[in-house]
Order: sequence, then C-alpha cells, then structure tokens
Amino acid sequence: MSLTLAVVGSGSLARATCLALSTADTPGLAGLKVVLLARDVAAATQICHVSSVRAAVSGRTARFTAVPVDPTDPDAVAGALAADRPDGVLVCASTHSPWEPADRPSAWTALVGRAGFGLTLPFQAEVALAVGAAIRRSCPEAFLVNACFPDAVNPLLAACGVPVRAGVGNVGIVAAALQSALGLPDQGRLHVVGHHLHLHAPADPADEALVWLDGARLDNVTELLAPHRTTRGGRGNNDITGLLAARAVAALLTGATEETHLPGVAGLPGGYPVRTTAGEVALRLPLGVDVDQAVDANRRWAMRDGALVEDGQVRFGPAVTGALAPLLPAYADGFAAGSVTEATAAFHALRERLRSQAAS
Repeated sequence: MSLTLAVVGSGSLARATCLALSTADTPGLAGLKVVLLARDVAAATQICHVSSVRAAVSGRTARFTAVPVDPTDPDAVAGALAADRPDGVLVCASTHSPWEPADRPSAWTALVGRAGFGLTLPFQAEVALAVGAAIRRSCPEAFLVNACFPDAVNPLLAACGVPVRAGVGNVGIVAAALQSALGLPDQGRLHVVGHHLHLHAPADPADEALVWLDGARLDNVTELLAPHRTTRGGRGNNDITGLLAARAVAALLTGATEETHLPGVAGLPGGYPVRTTAGEVALRLPLGVDVDQAVDANRRWAMRDGALVEDGQVRFGPAVTGALAPLLPAYADGFAAGSVTEATAAFHALRERLRSQAAS
C-alpha cells in the first residue's frame, strides 16, 4: 500500500521539498503520493508538474497533486485532509514572508529588523496551528512536522495541545554545514545542540552552538561554520532545508532509522541530535550531556533570538519587548499560549498599519 504525505504551502521550501522527494530512492517510499495544499493554485500546480516529470525521468513512482485550500482555515484544511487521509503532514507555509524586507520594505520590516526574528512568532505559528486543528479532526493518526520557525513554534503548538513530531531546518542546516566542513559521510558521529539563532554567528561567542565529534567537544565551531554563514544567501538556503525535510519525512513515513538533527522535537525549544526509527524521533545526546542541560541551553538561545515558549506562556526577549512597548504594549512582554488567536489578530493589525509607512 502506498504512503501519502500532505505538504502545506507552495513557496520555495515546499518546492525544494517536493523536488527532493521526486527523486528520493528511500526503500519503502515507492508509489508515494504527495498532496500539495496551497492557496496559490498556479504555483502548486507548477511544483507538482515539475516534480512529476523529475520522478518519471528518474525512474521513480512518486505522484504529486495540487489541492487549492486556504491553509489558515482549519475547516478547509480538515476537508482536504479527510479526502486523502495522509500518513504525515509537513507544514511549509506561514503568514510571514522572510523575503518581505527585500521585496516590500516598510516600517514593518524595519521593526522586525530592529527587534529580531522572535517578533514574527504569531505569524510563523498561524498556519501550523490551523493545520494541527485540522489533523485532530480528520487524520489524528498522521504525524505533524513543522518547518516554520520550529524552534519556537513547536513549543507553542505543544502548549496549545497540538502534537508535533518535530521540525526541520535550523539545527539541521547547521549540522549539515558542519558535516560538509568536517568531511563526514553521515551525521552519526556528530552531535549538535543548536538553535535558529545559529544560522548566523551569535553576537556573543559564548552563545555559539554546542558541537561534539566522536564525543569530543569542538572549540572551532565558528570557524567551521563561517563558509556557510557567509555564502548561504537568502532563498537558496531553502534548497538545503528542502532536502533535509524530504529525508526527515521519508524516514518517518517508512520507519527507516536515521541519525540526524531536528529542531522542535516533541515541542522542545531549539534543536538536537536525534535518531528516527519506526516512525518515532528520540534524542541522541552525547555522553555526559542530559536533556535538561540541552534544553536549558536552547532556552537561553531562544531569548537571544527573541521568543521563548515555556509553562504555557510566550515570552519575548528584551529587543522584541523594547520594540513593541510603544506600538503594542499589551503584548510587549508576551502572551499566554491560550490567547494566541487574539494575539495574532493584534499583530496582524500592527503589521498592516506599519506596512503603509515607509521604513526609517
């Protein structure tokens, strides 16, 4: 019996993931059906066509189908999922575009630039929350993997009662860059505890990602990551994340065993070395490092990045709080996870107001 994966979104990450899946040769993945759920039907249809052609040329049997749906509408998503009953769902869409500062600069993009990425958390979580609600209604046995700021969004999903298996990207990108720099054939000997923050060199060298090779702590991490951090460039970074996402969901779908790195595992903040096997994800921390130590490090980095979710509360870092205080004082310090819908509406209103103003 063939497996079915629902991919939500039609942007560059959804495209990169589908292209990677189209030529994947993972045992047990033959006949994979990929359903692309997206608002932009033309973009989704184009992705599905190109992916289908690539699969045919590569001798693969994956099938790709576009389904028009508003990914922020839980009812619409639930209907689409009920029609195909996927084994897993990958969220590649949010209501925040990382390309907006270049494509449409405004007072809003200037605010995000000053405050930091954590400010965008409500937008990053909006689609994932809607999809999570739809999964509960239509296919509760399906796993959920979220690719949108999973370091902070996945803890918010968990706080809202949405089971999330893991995320993709971020620590996975860092680990992949280190694998390349170290000339490793796979990530089995590599252990990285890291965060979205580490896609760039942290302002304080003491905040660098924690890395072990063969159980020994590396002290040249910044040097090893420098080539990636200086050349990764904008939209091209999703070419890496798409491949990582395809490998992760393929392992979860087929039950394959893989030693890799994923963010937001079971709603934990930040990212960790993991082992996927039999469709489950487990941490594989280096000897001498326990879960509390790894989570505490990611909590510290989360506050540097601007947003931490713990004890049912979203807490913003100092830069976000300072930027929001004169503009959205009711949410400057954060908000309860249970009030995420109201908070997101307030952030939408602020964004629309500032988009009409020039960047300064």
